[in-house]
Amino acid sequence: MRFNEEDEEKYLKLINNTRRGSNKDFEELFRRYWPLVRRLWQRYNISGLELADWEQEARVVMLEVIRLYNNQGPRMFSCFFKECLTNRIRDIQRQTQAHKRIPAGCLYALSDDFAETLTDFLHHSPDDIIYCRQSLDRLLCHCSTFERKVLVYLHTGYSITEIAGTLDCSKRSVQSALHRCHGKLLKVLMK
Repeated sequence: MRFNEEDEEKYLKLINNTRRGSNKDFEELFRRYWPLVRRLWQRYNISGLELADWEQEARVVMLEVIRLYNNQGPRMFSCFFKECLTNRIRDIQRQTQAHKRIPAGCLYALSDDFAETLTDFLHHSPDDIIYCRQSLDRLLCHCSTFERKVLVYLHTGYSITEIAGTLDCSKRSVQSALHRCHGKLLKVLMK
């Protein structure tokens, strides 16, 4: 952010009043940094992190930054706040990826004794694979263009909210399309 002397005084006043407990000044200060908060949310685009949730996280970060801030001027405050926000969103990103890690206690050495009990769920019989592919082909033939798009986005890991944003429609439309697809899949599998 660029500051002139008048802006610096306003920001320092907002920071100091917020430190003393002024909610009104906190809201004003947060409003001034809102573009930064929104820009970071858009840049990192974490699946499942709604803008409202990120706003709450950013408010907590700002309160902590104000508590730790040592009156070195609004430029330093801005840099410190941006750095703390960036660190927080990276922490959230790491937390969302943590479920992919396998705890060390769950890993076993592959010995001959253990190999007999190991089942490979990723490799199915050729008949199962052919049946699955034929069922998917029949399902896609019965789906509309919109329903096919929803299925593709869902299969690639998009959330319902992200699909709605990408296809420029409501979450309800996406949920309805998924419900219709589910019904069509049941009909295909019953044949």
